[in-house]
Amino acid sequence: MVYSNVMDLVRAVLQLKNEISLLPPEEYILVVKNVGLSLRKLIGSVDEILPILPAASRTEVGPGRRERGPAWGRVLVSPLSVTPACHGQIEGTQKLLNKDLADLINKMRLAQQNAVTSLSEECKRQMLTASHTLAVDAKNLLDAVDQAKVQANLVKLCLE
Repeated sequence: MVYSNVMDLVRAVLQLKNEISLLPPEEYILVVKNVGLSLRKLIGSVDEILPILPAASRTEVGPGRRERGPAWGRVLVSPLSVTPACHGQIEGTQKLLNKDLADLINKMRLAQQNAVTSLSEECKRQMLTASHTLAVDAKNLLDAVDQAKVQANLVKLCLE
């Protein structure tokens, strides 16, 4: 469920990327709202799974070896790159995602305010950067949840 919600969020970010140059400034809110709703679904799905993860198995993704996974070129973090931490890591990443969304909203407002100025393109670029950051942090949340599941023996890790 978490994976499909991350993919929905990434699709919403891609929609923003593809439509931002075509939309009038007053309609930026529609694509940003779609990103926000996708994020809400993602965080809700993580909140549902959090109680079944033992506190000792919840993880922080640290530096380590990364491998290509079978699903859509998804990158899986190998167990060698996991350090034990409390569930605060997953919750911390959720808070970071909320900050990322707030940043995207602020960039959207700037883009709307500067739509008829020479700063218009720069503001749109900043919106795209903020949305990209949000998508990357969502992927990091997925990695943290996946590793917590592995450590809790809720899934088996298949290294090919």
